[in-house]
Amino acid sequence: MNKRVSLYLCYAAITLFAMVLTINSPLLSDISATLHLSLAQSGVLFTANFTGFVCFIMIGGILADRISKKTVLSTSIGGLAISILLFPLTANIYISCAIMVLIGGFGGIIESIISAVVAELYPEKAVFYINMSQVFFGIGALVGPITAGIVVSLGTSWQMCYYVLGILLLFLTVAFIANKLPLSPQNEKITWKGFVNLISDPRFLLICICMFLYTGSEVGGWGWLSTFLKKNLDFSPLSSSIAVGLFWLAMTLGRFLFGSLTGKFSTRHLVITLSFTSAIVTFFLGVSSNPYTIWILILLMGFAYSSLWPLIVAYGDSQYDKPKGTIFALLVGCGGVGAAIVPFLLGMIAQITNIHFAIISPVVLLFILGLIFWRFDHS
Repeated sequence: MNKRVSLYLCYAAITLFAMVLTINSPLLSDISATLHLSLAQSGVLFTANFTGFVCFIMIGGILADRISKKTVLSTSIGGLAISILLFPLTANIYISCAIMVLIGGFGGIIESIISAVVAELYPEKAVFYINMSQVFFGIGALVGPITAGIVVSLGTSWQMCYYVLGILLLFLTVAFIANKLPLSPQNEKITWKGFVNLISDPRFLLICICMFLYTGSEVGGWGWLSTFLKKNLDFSPLSSSIAVGLFWLAMTLGRFLFGSLTGKFSTRHLVITLSFTSAIVTFFLGVSSNPYTIWILILLMGFAYSSLWPLIVAYGDSQYDKPKGTIFALLVGCGGVGAAIVPFLLGMIAQITNIHFAIISPVVLLFILGLIFWRFDHS
């Protein structure tokens, strides 16, 4: 019973984290208005979020090895709850960015440790349950933007979304503290030797670059999607939020679909196909002005993007036997760097040129990703 309860708590944590992460897109215009930010300055919030994600994820992994996963996970959920409650209380951009660093940092620890905990709870079906955790992430990423859009469209302040999520996270923190996680003894630790061996391997560095390219493109895509739709296609706050939700619905369904294809096609071929497809769909989304076409393209973009993250991670993991913890930390960390940098650059591009060009820009990154995997030997 304890294992099942622990699993449900992990799924609840990853769902709430996804909601915290994705409500930034539909609420970005309102947050920017409160903080008096330009388009370029708004991108700093994404950068701050994922800078915290990258910086904290390695610290969290090391602490989880030295202390315990339960302690670090409970503390991170509590820290995320407090940060979420503090964020709406400030109208100062510098303080807001500092809090956003904490939100991203605690969220990064939660996402990385949840995967490890789920794998330890059910080692015989680790792949299945880790994949299911990503499905729950997709559910949270679907519910979050739509709910935020409804709240704002009803005339309620954007701050209320953060207050509700913060309170839910506080309840979840108490539940994690009260629950006993039936984990196995500590597995392989993140080591300096492991880092040196991996970062000296050109192939692994290329895989890390691919994580940077994909995650930056994905976060930039859905992060600026709502603003793009409202500014250029006159979408209402609710419609633009539903559009972001549609993207995440397609992402979730796509993970089911392409997960079933992994036994029939090589990971490398799937990554090549999805990266080039993502580039093409992203391009047409950026140049399209037909509202009906936009909905179809958003759906297709979600399907095309859906499995690139887990497939790239799986490919990197399959190429090396040890150390697994280090491999995962480096790959996820490089993805976080991409998420910190690319959305900010898209904001700069939108400010200098226009948001259409900013939305199209990830096409270059996705093509480079496909070309890198194209150059990898057939496996």
